[in-house]
Parts: sequence; C-alpha cells; structure tokens
Amino acid sequence: MKKGFTLVEVILVLAIISIIATIAIPQVNKYLDKANKSKILGAISDLNNSSLSWSIENNGSIPDDIQKVFQEHGNIEKLNINLKTDTSFELGNIKGKFFLDDGEISAKIDSDSRSFKGETLVAK
Repeated sequence: MKKGFTLVEVILVLAIISIIATIAIPQVNKYLDKANKSKILGAISDLNNSSLSWSIENNGSIPDDIQKVFQEHGNIEKLNINLKTDTSFELGNIKGKFFLDDGEISAKIDSDSRSFKGETLVAK
C-alpha cells in the first residue's frame, strides 16, 4: 500500500487555502489601516500634550507655529509615523498632514491616500 496524497487531494487543499486567503487578506489590511489610524490619533494626542506644555512654559500663550510644538516634543521620530519636518506623514496606506489651529493639533488625510481619504483626525 502506497502512502501519500493524490493529485486531486493536493489540488483540493490548495483551492481551499486560496479561498480562505481571498477572504482573509482584505480583512487583515482593513485592521492594519485601523491600527495605523489609531497610531496617528495617538501621535495627535501626544503633540497636543506638547502644545499644552509649550503654552504653560510661555505664560499661557498659544503656539502659533507647529514647529514650536515639534521642538517642545523633542524627538518626533518617537511618534513612529514617518513624520517629516513639513508636517506631512505617511503610515501604511495613510498619507496626510498635521495642522495647528488655536493651539490644537489635528491631521488631514490626503485625498490621494488609499485609506480614510479626506478625513480630519482630531484626538478626543
């Protein structure tokens, strides 16, 4: 008696794996995008804390330039969102730019971003 799998059995297993992968991969990408969005919201919150700290150190005045907030934060690389000095960022499928409005940091996702196009992210 021979041991092993027939060609039909191997093809059937490969077909089942292909079907499962077709269903699972888009879901994984969706969860990765949500995780990256959460990471950006965390960075916004962290930068808002730096903005508040800057304000306290400067007698309650509101920072008028986002670069002052970046300097107050110190090492913006610790945010892990590929933040550039021009306030743009790119994380996975999400591209956008940070803005400072009345001392509050927010992020606007680019219209050519693959995920969350045109959304404005604000930490709560």
